[in-house]
Amino acid sequence: PLSLTLDSALSQIPPGQLHRLPPPQLTQALLNLVLTEGIGRLYLERRPTQGRVLWSKDGVVQAVLSDLSPGQIQSVINELKRLTHLPLLPTTQPKQADIERLYQGDRVLLRLRLMAGTHGEEATLQVLRGAALKFYEQQQIRQLGEEALDVAHTLQKRISAIRHQAQQTLNIEAPSARTLDDLMKMLKTMEEQIEQIMESSHLSDPKN
Repeated sequence: PLSLTLDSALSQIPPGQLHRLPPPQLTQALLNLVLTEGIGRLYLERRPTQGRVLWSKDGVVQAVLSDLSPGQIQSVINELKRLTHLPLLPTTQPKQADIERLYQGDRVLLRLRLMAGTHGEEATLQVLRGAALKFYEQQQIRQLGEEALDVAHTLQKRISAIRHQAQQTLNIEAPSARTLDDLMKMLKTMEEQIEQIMESSHLSDPKN
């Protein structure tokens, strides 16, 4: 992962003074806050005439940064979009982007969610690290495994259909034979990859 470099001097600014910063520095200050104070989530909310930023730790709201103009809150959201490589145009439907970075040698996952609120675009920024990041990665691997199993079932049905069709004729034309040869090679490669995954899982299992 790429390293995330932030201006540490911004962490010395009291939260009540953050609204005076230009959007790029305000965004960096908020990132400093979540990464150094163990904050799990930022909420960027819209009100009819202003915006505000809330942050929570262990599910409890810790502080609120109010009195942000609509332009300020949108500019902060745009800075987070740039960080996560999302389009800058205001979203009309929920979107999510995850990026992994190294911060002071530790892996962190930043998850940005965008929503179209009543008064304009809103966002949440979630930070995963340590045990939370490991749990998230385990969930991702489990989901990918289930998706791979679904694909394997579909492949098995297709191969059965090919076998059925092949039994109806004495000769298989050359293109079909080449396809089956390529399929055999692909299946062999997948078998080797599965063996590598199983070996890696066995080595990382603390019970072994």
